[in-house]
Amino acid sequence: MINQIIVTFVLGILIIPAIVIDGEFSDTHDAKIDLLLKKLNKPAVKSIKSPYGGIIDCVHMKNHPIYDHPLFKNYTIQMKPSGDPDKWNNDTSNIDDESIVTQLWTINGKCPQNTIPIRRTTREDILRAESIESYGKKYPNNIPRRKPANSTNEIHEYATLRVNGIFRGAEAVINVWKPYVQMPREFSLAQMWLVAGPPSNLNTIEFGWQVYPGRYGDDNARFFIYWTADGYRSGCYNLDCPGFVPVNQAYVLGEPIGHVSTLGGSPDRELVVET
Repeated sequence: MINQIIVTFVLGILIIPAIVIDGEFSDTHDAKIDLLLKKLNKPAVKSIKSPYGGIIDCVHMKNHPIYDHPLFKNYTIQMKPSGDPDKWNNDTSNIDDESIVTQLWTINGKCPQNTIPIRRTTREDILRAESIESYGKKYPNNIPRRKPANSTNEIHEYATLRVNGIFRGAEAVINVWKPYVQMPREFSLAQMWLVAGPPSNLNTIEFGWQVYPGRYGDDNARFFIYWTADGYRSGCYNLDCPGFVPVNQAYVLGEPIGHVSTLGGSPDRELVVET
């Protein structure tokens, strides 16, 4: 009887600290998520419900995410670049208006003047990432790299149209589709990819559409941007870290594209990308 009491007492001592430690870990994890959500979701002048279930926050320009970057504390946002090429006229007159992609969130409202629409980040968005620290970043297998000639590992397949030179601007018209993606960590995209520097310290600016269930939780085609200044060691998607300075009120990064191309359909849906 005495031996039985001793064993029970010892087991109780061993189990209770484990429960306490697990609870402390959970509380710390939740606190980190709350802190990140507070940082990413800026105060909204107006909020609009998306037909896809998300929330679009109209954020005043004075609270623009770019001001989280230490180099932009006293920066005045330019609504148009001062260095436009001389012949840049944004002429898209040869593109059928019906074929240009749109987003459906505007049917429920529009953002006021001096604000920009930003997709609200949710707890579920962050939990889909491998870790809080990796949220908004590319997974290593999602980064395009030159494959050795004798490699049989088909981790990343892609086709590119490459142009080298010195440019002051670029434009592309990209058809938008909704391809089937089998696994959550798989994705499909079409983008303009501006690249400079050696692979070990690559600078890129990327913009286009992607179907990426592992990031967004569904198979909708969505607008996205990505940047890195050091070979993907830093940088992020959309506005998950300060880098891009969006000012357009008609489009929301990370929000689904309303209509996509269909096989045999007319017209094909086209995304016009300019930089």
